[in-house]
Amino acid sequence: MPSVRKLATVAAMLALALTAPSASASGSGNGGVLVVGDSLEELTSPYLKNYLPGVPLTVNAVGGSNSYQIFDLFRESYEPSQSVIVFDAGTNDNPAYPQILAGNLEKVAAAVGDRCMVVPTIHGLTVNGIDSVGKNEVVAAFAASRPGTQTPGWARAEAAHPELMQADDLHPVAAGADLRARLIARGVKACLGIVSAAERKPALASGPDLPPARKLARREAEVTGAIAAGLAGAIAARSRAPRAAYSASKSSASLRMDSRTRARVRAKLCPPSRSRRGASPAAPGCFSTWFSRVTGR
Repeated sequence: MPSVRKLATVAAMLALALTAPSASASGSGNGGVLVVGDSLEELTSPYLKNYLPGVPLTVNAVGGSNSYQIFDLFRESYEPSQSVIVFDAGTNDNPAYPQILAGNLEKVAAAVGDRCMVVPTIHGLTVNGIDSVGKNEVVAAFAASRPGTQTPGWARAEAAHPELMQADDLHPVAAGADLRARLIARGVKACLGIVSAAERKPALASGPDLPPARKLARREAEVTGAIAAGLAGAIAARSRAPRAAYSASKSSASLRMDSRTRARVRAKLCPPSRSRRGASPAAPGCFSTWFSRVTGR
């Protein structure tokens, strides 16, 4: 049998394999991550390292940049050793022209080959009644055409938590930036094949005031006993009813039988007296006296 030390070594190697970045999971590259974006990414990127420990990060973000300018930031910073490209663009694009974002996404995809891309969904300003629906349709279509692309749901998160936004309804507050970083980090981990432990909810500082288990068990036994006793009584009552009806029927049958054989019994108990003059009826009341004595009636 393998020794305990060998088993521990194998377990440690498996743990490292599950948590370390995997270049093969993301295509080419050595596990590095390039992040390019605008002011949203400037607010988000400081939190990314908290959710991607040990992952080499390169961030190039400039506030107010549109998709064209963010593509230029990508060309400045991209290196073949990078395995994942976070293209955080589209917020500052005119929503009437979603094809601008589509074109720049295609140019990035052409440059990175089979490397994994992370493209967050967009919550931008509404211009002339046009919102970011068209740009998010571009993101969805791009991901569908390029298997493995991750699309962190920032637009949905913002809609669900408007309290995480600043007064301009465009930039997140600190808690919103942290949430945004968490969403993007999940996409990066999916690209790198990193299996992260499930997030645990904090334990309650104090639990509700519940009665001791002994009292609950005792009360349960009392209730169960009461129910059982009630059921037993109901069953006994139902079983007695047919028996009583049967006894009454049998008694009535016996009485009816006595009435049918009354003449014969009378003939035996009270035979007619015989004399020289011939037979004469029995003494009056002979049978009645005997029947009352026997039946109590």
